[in-house]
Amino acid sequence: MLGLLLLGTDVNAQEQKRIVGNIASQPLWGPTGYNTVAYYFIPDIQAYYSVDEKKFIYLENGKWIFSEVLPAAYRDYNLYTGYKVVINRPQPYLNFRAHVARYGHFSGQKNKQIAIANSSNAKYFVVDGHPKASDEQVSTNKE
Repeated sequence: MLGLLLLGTDVNAQEQKRIVGNIASQPLWGPTGYNTVAYYFIPDIQAYYSVDEKKFIYLENGKWIFSEVLPAAYRDYNLYTGYKVVINRPQPYLNFRAHVARYGHFSGQKNKQIAIANSSNAKYFVVDGHPKASDEQVSTNKE
């Protein structure tokens, strides 16, 4: 009986790990609703963002550039309001033409997604810089 209980506990721990995903690594401007995100494709600027590497990926003079910042032409682009498509496949930029064809219709769709920074769901409070993260930490420390 104890073995079954321990087995059940291990399965629950594994399930919780799977559910949590990489939420804490996602940027504040990322859309809510995704436990795990490898890349975002941003149709407005035809660029990607790697969550793990924390870098934007965009074409410049026929070469893929990996940068912590957007190119100068898009420095004023509002990542919080622009539409992002989640892509959980490695090196999505290798399928760039297909992504433009498939997701290009999302270009120009502003404020269609709730940004993590604007979420009141406690699961997003683990994201560094979330406005309610300090509230959650304070209440946890008081207990």
